[in-house]
Amino acid sequence: MLQDVRDFKDPKIRKLIRKERTKADNLDLFGDGPPEELMSDYPLDAEGLERSSKMQQKYAKRSRNIERCWNRVQLYMPELLTSPPQDVLELSTAHGAMLEILRHYGHNVMGTDYANMAWSKDGAAMAQFRKLNDPTFEREVDDRGNFIDPEKPDWPYRHVVESIDLPMTVFDAGVAPYPFEDKSYDMVMCFQAIEHYCHPEDWMDLIDEFCRISRKSVFVMLNRLIPEFRAKKDYNHAFNTFRREMRSYRKNGFYCVGSFVHWDQALGFKLIAE
Repeated sequence: MLQDVRDFKDPKIRKLIRKERTKADNLDLFGDGPPEELMSDYPLDAEGLERSSKMQQKYAKRSRNIERCWNRVQLYMPELLTSPPQDVLELSTAHGAMLEILRHYGHNVMGTDYANMAWSKDGAAMAQFRKLNDPTFEREVDDRGNFIDPEKPDWPYRHVVESIDLPMTVFDAGVAPYPFEDKSYDMVMCFQAIEHYCHPEDWMDLIDEFCRISRKSVFVMLNRLIPEFRAKKDYNHAFNTFRREMRSYRKNGFYCVGSFVHWDQALGFKLIAE
């Protein structure tokens, strides 16, 4: 079993472990950096700057987000650096750096997002443990206290993606089917977000949904299983069952062509249409 970095008391050791585990996001892979025009700060107004001060600060700096996603494009979808324009859908776009890079290379991009409901506050339900399409799951506010209003959606990264003019479709990804036509995008990608949609026992249903929308490829990267969730036997079992099933995925006209290590574990999976 992998030891959690928080088990180590010395902050220097914790920093070294994190650096080693995330080096794929930080290394200079091929000696060429991301597009220079994407490395300036986000053009935020006063309200945007105030919202950014409340974000996770590791995601508040545009150049750092671009550098991280530049590496991910090169590692997991290098074909998009040289291919003709593709229609790309990203689930849970967050700061939008992945789509910024792909748009720079001529691709037609669409992002999605929704209220963050990952943690419990005052007994509020957590999205990670709900069933897909759970009619009893309700939240009035997100993790940051923003009111959830389907008529006027807000989400943690709204000010950032609006500042870089990314097209967005905002909906709850724990409710399917998604608001996209069959085979409407060439690629569907989801980086470290599927955990926020529902319990892992239902993730394969979401993969089927990704394949319904995609014409050519699907890429999914999981977050590492944190100790609190690993201690839940049903969650741990469903998480690892999903990983094994993704490794040998072959249905809906897609099959798995690659499994990728991130944070010392096989967490990334790439599906290609047959």
